[in-house]
Amino acid sequence: MAEKLVTKNDLLNKLRAYKTTPDDDNIVYKRKIKNALLSNPCLLYALNEKELESELFDKNGNINWEWNDELNDYEPLGEWDRYFGENSNIRSSLFIPDTQTEVKHYLCYQVGFDELPRYSPMYKYTEITFTIFVHGDDRVDKLTGLQRHDLIASIIRERFNWSSIFGLQTKLVSSKESTIDNNYVVRTLLFQIYDSNSIVYTPYGENSYIRNNDYWQ
Repeated sequence: MAEKLVTKNDLLNKLRAYKTTPDDDNIVYKRKIKNALLSNPCLLYALNEKELESELFDKNGNINWEWNDELNDYEPLGEWDRYFGENSNIRSSLFIPDTQTEVKHYLCYQVGFDELPRYSPMYKYTEITFTIFVHGDDRVDKLTGLQRHDLIASIIRERFNWSSIFGLQTKLVSSKESTIDNNYVVRTLLFQIYDSNSIVYTPYGENSYIRNNDYWQ
């Protein structure tokens, strides 16, 4: 049955629904990654964004969060979401920074797949890629003595490797170091999930169902 789209608002409401339906792994997984990264004070510290340090720690040097019994987890008191965005440190697409003198570090993530298991079209190998860009003028974290790109990579590995954050076990399959120019050191982490191949379908305004055995126009 064709969807009843009459007005611009109908169209926009359909598109907005992509945020909440389970159909598209790219959207769903990126939201889960964002939440996991922005709730990790170790990662935010390692990004060393001086302008946001007062959001991460209070004036006494304590982590700026508190325990929430309802969530059974810590809840940030500062504006930790300022670490995320197109003009900030954490970005939900691959961004290669321009050559610049400003000392700033970036963490980009991507979701996708390019391989199906043999004889299993209902499944796919979903790939989660994290690309870490560390400015060469701040490549060592002075308080730990560790290379900053390795430190950030280890925090990500600890949070995601063998976890079930996406509802399925995630495994690290690649960790590579590189450079893009004289300004940035790069480390790229690749995680893989044995995942269903987008078999959930949610017609606009209706309930979700599995349609892999159906035929449709």
